[in-house]
Amino acid sequence: VQVKLKGVTKTLLLVKAAGMALAQHPVVNASCRDGKSFSYNSSINVAVAVAIEGGLLTPVLEDVDKLDIYLLAQKWRALLKKTRLKQLQPNEYNSGREHVSCLTCGFHWNCAYMEIC
Repeated sequence: VQVKLKGVTKTLLLVKAAGMALAQHPVVNASCRDGKSFSYNSSINVAVAVAIEGGLLTPVLEDVDKLDIYLLAQKWRALLKKTRLKQLQPNEYNSGREHVSCLTCGFHWNCAYMEIC
């Protein structure tokens, strides 16, 4: 209950779990730049899909593996507010390499998937 009071949601738990998994398996967070070699990314940034009127935006939570869940929740609330007000800056939505989308309906968590881009 205390976790929920501090703004920690199922979506954030999924984001944090993804960040921890990517930290343990850096090859999943790597990029192939020239078709031959991999470049390992130094940060773990996860974009979370947010539906807005007329579309979908993916604000990015940066360094999710390094932040504790409460700080992550605080950063997410600020990003979510800016997203809904359509005030996101390009650097707040274009630096994500991993994407999480959680489809919810009422109190039921219907679906969640992670797409590696």
